[in-house]
Amino acid sequence: MRSHHRTAVAVLSLGLVLAACSDAAEPVTAPAQAGEATPTPAPTTQTTDAEDHGAHDAHGGDSHEAVAAGPVSASVLGTSTGSYGPLGEGMGSATNTLVVEGTVTLVKDEYGTQISTNVTGLMSGQPHAAHLHDGSCTDFGGHYMHDHAGPPEPPNEIWLSSSSDPAGSLEPSRTGSAIGSGGADWVPRETPLSMMIHDSEFPGLPIACADFAAYDGPVTLVLEPAADGVEAVEYSLDGGEWVTYEGPVEITGAGSHTVAYAPAGERDDAPQITFTLAGAR
Repeated sequence: MRSHHRTAVAVLSLGLVLAACSDAAEPVTAPAQAGEATPTPAPTTQTTDAEDHGAHDAHGGDSHEAVAAGPVSASVLGTSTGSYGPLGEGMGSATNTLVVEGTVTLVKDEYGTQISTNVTGLMSGQPHAAHLHDGSCTDFGGHYMHDHAGPPEPPNEIWLSSSSDPAGSLEPSRTGSAIGSGGADWVPRETPLSMMIHDSEFPGLPIACADFAAYDGPVTLVLEPAADGVEAVEYSLDGGEWVTYEGPVEITGAGSHTVAYAPAGERDDAPQITFTLAGAR
């Protein structure tokens, strides 16, 4: 039964999540010397309604590093579908016995991002938190946050909800199945992403994960100046010659692709993005 005593839960949750997540890198406070007051540890996350939505950074801790804005922004628009599977030993809730199956679809387009899921095997009558995570199912990160300095909740994060509440949970039927969706008006950075479903029981560790490992078909590359003074942009696809970007570019063909991009004439140390297409339509 989920606890709703927020103050006690927030304090206890911190201790349990740090103990359960061996890869959570948190600062350690040195013991107080005799006669000194014991220092109060700083909170690891901002206190929000996320406390009742599963451990915010369960597995991976707060892995979001500050990313300096470059002179050109790059987005890859397309659709990616993942299938849920169990987490490896020691990576998820050790007490989980549920067999969670189903798919989740991520759509990135000119309007933003939409994610939808149809899942079975959840605990009937118990809400399950589900969040877009930064990193793959085997390389855990915390919740994906569009603004690293922003709050750990929608619309800065994407959570799947069975209701119209963007901060809601998946609400399983009597048979343990659930549908849910979530979205935002932004497009995630081109980095490994996954969807994690969390245990309904405190402290809400992950019990199933789906990777967005590849795009289902062709994608559209969008490059935009992100700094003053950038009048033209160039790009190179898969190590080919540099060409002037004149508008959205469709990329087809199964396999891995790499795009380098930069302001015109500034190709040295140009940033790159890499992504995979599962197949052409």
